[in-house]
Amino acid sequence: MDGAHANAYETDPCIDPCMWSGKEAENLKKPILVPAKLLAPTVVRGGGWSNKAIVPGNKAAAALQTAKDLFDNYLANAEYAPPLVDLVQPYMLDDYKQAAGEGFNLYRCIRASKRSLKEDPEHTHMTHLLMDDTSIKKEAYHPLIDFHLTIDAGKLFAEHVSIWPGCFAMRRGTAVKAASSRKLSDDERAARGVAHNVSPTDVVVSQEAYIAYRSGNVTELSESQKEYMDICARKIAMGAVGYDVNPINYPFFLHKDEVKMRQPKDRKRQREDDDDF
Repeated sequence: MDGAHANAYETDPCIDPCMWSGKEAENLKKPILVPAKLLAPTVVRGGGWSNKAIVPGNKAAAALQTAKDLFDNYLANAEYAPPLVDLVQPYMLDDYKQAAGEGFNLYRCIRASKRSLKEDPEHTHMTHLLMDDTSIKKEAYHPLIDFHLTIDAGKLFAEHVSIWPGCFAMRRGTAVKAASSRKLSDDERAARGVAHNVSPTDVVVSQEAYIAYRSGNVTELSESQKEYMDICARKIAMGAVGYDVNPINYPFFLHKDEVKMRQPKDRKRQREDDDDF
C-alpha cells in the first residue's frame, strides 16, 4: 500500500538478507497515515529473535482456529473501536503522541539515558520502542475467549491478532501462573462463567485496525523484503529451525540513525550468509 507512512522511502534491494534495510527501519519511526494490515505480527511467539516452530496438537489447533474465527468476527464488527491513542497507558501517552504525530504509530518514543548518551553520543542509543500488550490500558481489553488455549496456542493466537495495527491479546492466567495484573478475581471468573483452571484471553481492537480490515489495505513488501522471505523459505526447506531462521517481525527497538547503524552489520551478515550457502 503506497503512502502508509508519511514521507515513505523508496528503497533499493537490501544489501543483506534482513527484514528491514536501514531506510525501511528509519521509515518505521514516521507516523502512519493510512491504516493497513501489517507486514508481520508485532507480537512473535518466542519474543525477540526466536522463530521457534510451534505445532499444536489436534485439540489445541481446533481451539486456536475457533479463537481466530471469534477474533476476526469481532474485528469485522468493531465499528466503534477507539483510536490507538485512546488505548495507550497514561504514562506512555506523551511518548506515543510524539511518535504518532498526525497519524498513528506502532512505536512510542523513548528517552535515552544520560549514561547511554555519554557512552555513545552519535547514533547507537535507542529512540523508539515497539508497542505491545502491556502498552494498552488493562480496562481497554475485551473478554472474548472464555475457553482454554494452551500456552503455545495462545502465542499463535497473539501473533494472529497483532498482524492488525493496535490489536493485542492478553492471557488471563490462573492465580499461580499469571502476573498479578492479569489474574482474574473469583468474582470476575464467576461473572464470566470461567472455571478456575481455565486461562481465558482478552483482546483489544483499535479504530485503525478496523479501518484496515474494512478497507482491505495491506502493507506491501519491498523488493528486499520479498528477497528476505525467499531466503527464509529456502532455509526452512533445507531443514533450518529456531534461531537458524532469521525472524520475520518488526524490530523491537529503533535507533537514532538506522541507516548508519545497519550498514556495517549488513555487510558482516551478508558475508556470514554467503558462507552458509
